[in-house]
Amino acid sequence: MGDDERGEFMYKFVSNGTYQPGGSTEGLLDDGTLYVAKFNDDLTGRWIALTPESTGMAPAEILIFARKAGSAVGATTMDRPEWIATNPHAVEAYCCLTNNENRGVKPNAGGDETPANGPNARETNHHGQIVRWRPHNDDHAADTFDWDLYVMAGNPTVCDKIYGGSENITEGNMFNSPDGMAFESSGLVRIQIRL
Repeated sequence: MGDDERGEFMYKFVSNGTYQPGGSTEGLLDDGTLYVAKFNDDLTGRWIALTPESTGMAPAEILIFARKAGSAVGATTMDRPEWIATNPHAVEAYCCLTNNENRGVKPNAGGDETPANGPNARETNHHGQIVRWRPHNDDHAADTFDWDLYVMAGNPTVCDKIYGGSENITEGNMFNSPDGMAFESSGLVRIQIRL
């Protein structure tokens, strides 16, 4: 899940229970571990468990003040992480990073620095991007992953790396500020933009 705010974090929850198709889902979200994402510039990353040992916070504080817990473990500040979608035909997930005019300009609301880096490669990011990651061992519960920038939104008619977008953006498919996305069962992805 993403925390849709400039310079905030991406999280995942791993239940201690096991989902069984057709079985009861009661209690699966009651017991487990909340993780926050750390993206490295070498296109690897890891999910850091938010525990009393890693954060210095009580379990209830971690859940109520997840942003503070993410800051405590050095999670990667993101450009307004919104919807997260998983590919039905591959073990990979995507997150829409809507935009962040404050990237590289000022800290987030909690005081974390927001330098241009890794999945948030542009300062004063007005266009947004979509990051993709593949968990190690094809297991979404794994602590580590590899990532890439699936697409950087922009206008390819502008001869500028900052505003032009990534190489897979053309005049026919250009967009700005990805706000949501969903996969059809066929694997076709639909991207919702913010107007």
